[in-house]
Amino acid sequence: MLDFSCYNLIMAKEIRIDVHGKSLYAYKPILAKRGKKLAEILKLKKPIDLFLVDSETMRKLNRKYRKKNKATNVLSFPSPLNFPSDSLGEIYLDPKYIEKKKEDLVFMLVHGVLHILGYDHIRTRDRMVMERKEAALISKISKTSR
Repeated sequence: MLDFSCYNLIMAKEIRIDVHGKSLYAYKPILAKRGKKLAEILKLKKPIDLFLVDSETMRKLNRKYRKKNKATNVLSFPSPLNFPSDSLGEIYLDPKYIEKKKEDLVFMLVHGVLHILGYDHIRTRDRMVMERKEAALISKISKTSR
């Protein structure tokens, strides 16, 4: 999707993290730790690429793909079916936006991963299923990652 010239990929079990911007490196350790546990719990068959980006990058992505000209907390892009890719999809997180809105970074990671796996929250029933799954995963990650 984006062409980042300075990749800093690490493998957190099967969630690969790319930090785009020096000010975002501080968020990498917690996401690597919780992402590894999340990947183990979900038994992911392929990696998921996680990009930590700033609000301007997120605004551009949101405008291009969702026609909303504003920053947002998380965007998820599942890889198309039958597309020759080594990953399940891409997640973009804006840690500073998440922090500013007093949201939880790890929750947003879980939320993005569930979107990659096909969960959605457009209809009430789907939202309830997704929220239960998010709560269960957050609970499991929190218990085992201290």
